[in-house]
Amino acid sequence: MTRKPSPPRMLVLGIDGGSLDLIEPLVAEGRLPVLGGLLSGAAYGDTTTTWPAHTAPGWSTFVTGRLPGGHGIYQFFDTQDPGYGDRLVGTGDFGCGTLWEWLGGQGRSVGLINVPMSHPPRDVPGYQLTWPLSATLRYSDPPGLLGELAKAGAGFKPDIAAMYKGDLSYAEFAVEHVRARGRTIQYLLRERPVDVVMAVLTEIDRICHHYWHFADACHPRHEPAAEEGWANAIRDTYVAIDEVFGEILEFVGDDVPVLLLSDHGFGRGRYNLSVNRVLADAGLLATGPAVRDGHASWFRTEREAVDFGRTRAYMPTPGCYAVNVNQRGRQRDGIVAERDREAVLAEVADLFRGLCAPDTGRPVFAGALPREQAYPGAMCDAAPDLLLLPADEGVLASPAFDGPVWRPSDQTGMHRHTGMWALRGGPLPPGKYGDPVALQDLAPTLMDVLGLRFPAGIAGRPLTWLAPDAAGDAVFLPEEPGVPDTAEDLERHLSDDDVTARTLGAMGYL
Repeated sequence: MTRKPSPPRMLVLGIDGGSLDLIEPLVAEGRLPVLGGLLSGAAYGDTTTTWPAHTAPGWSTFVTGRLPGGHGIYQFFDTQDPGYGDRLVGTGDFGCGTLWEWLGGQGRSVGLINVPMSHPPRDVPGYQLTWPLSATLRYSDPPGLLGELAKAGAGFKPDIAAMYKGDLSYAEFAVEHVRARGRTIQYLLRERPVDVVMAVLTEIDRICHHYWHFADACHPRHEPAAEEGWANAIRDTYVAIDEVFGEILEFVGDDVPVLLLSDHGFGRGRYNLSVNRVLADAGLLATGPAVRDGHASWFRTEREAVDFGRTRAYMPTPGCYAVNVNQRGRQRDGIVAERDREAVLAEVADLFRGLCAPDTGRPVFAGALPREQAYPGAMCDAAPDLLLLPADEGVLASPAFDGPVWRPSDQTGMHRHTGMWALRGGPLPPGKYGDPVALQDLAPTLMDVLGLRFPAGIAGRPLTWLAPDAAGDAVFLPEEPGVPDTAEDLERHLSDDDVTARTLGAMGYL
């Protein structure tokens, strides 16, 4: 007699870059019947995410229930590398426990499939297909799982090997990657039952970055004559996701609670801003003959490189939307004395507050906050020194120091701070919620639906506590050492700048 595999107690489905702004119109057209059915039976709405609205801090905030100052992940790279290098960060850089460990510590097994920032594997009961940021075959636990999947015809490439590489035919491969991940998820649901399964599909993020202008008639790079074949790339990728989710949901059945979420949303991208060029033009960053010397690739070209021996401030990594002081005794070639740090930060903040986009004439940044204000918590020392707060999300901040300050962005779609969530099951009544919820609230929500505990010191709190019949007395896990400040603590650090306060509120910090 064939054994019928048992479904998980909870299913978490992630869409990297998923956005209701894109999903809901496709649902209305009848193109996403599975997602439409899931939303119709779920509590759902928008989320606020981190700034920057980025995969690394976003998913890290979800799996820890903490803001970046509490978990310590600010970008894919270490933003305080003392040698100006490109050290990749991962689970070893978390300054706290994760949702997976909360579950494992309470006797629940976990299956992780392609969850960003999950590499290298941590000690969790169950199985893991992690999300490496460099080429490796050591991204499964147990190690033999990759061979098992390949033998069963259910293997898929790690995300780093399935990226867009400049060839527009990637849109076809993206759909195949989605389907391959679906086969993997289905195999693991059948053959390796666990209590909680978490799986993330990342392809829509890549497609939105590079194909947005084909579908967006208002994009400055939109060319109707050139859009044939690519105008529907975003739609077709969502349709593939919908089909894969349909197969998964059919397997788990209607009684299993499902949490659907994204780390950020998407919108039109217009310009790249060369932050290190702005700093160079202001005399805060110097360049000289090209040297390698262990510096990250974005600090050098074939002919020229940043001269840190004459530089006071610099953008440390792509995507961080931040500036570091080149501080003596902290950075290898630091020249700014600690007593002068605040003056340099003030000079940089003034410089970027006055910067306006070339097409709109409006400010690019709503403000600039020292890290102590932007990232309070136990891991604040790992944060970049000055956070640039967005006023224009169509501008991508780059660490480039050569070429013009402004250039059309290669990424025609850019991240937005509005992501999405949906919860099927649990006490929340179905329907769309008008106010966005904070991304850090979703992990404790999951734990509460399962009747399990979570650390009291995290920033997030269960959405399920909003239900009329929610339990009154919470039971928390023992505190971890070095508990960070909560989101409420940030409000006490803010200045009276209303624009900054509104911006932080929209990001979920307040």
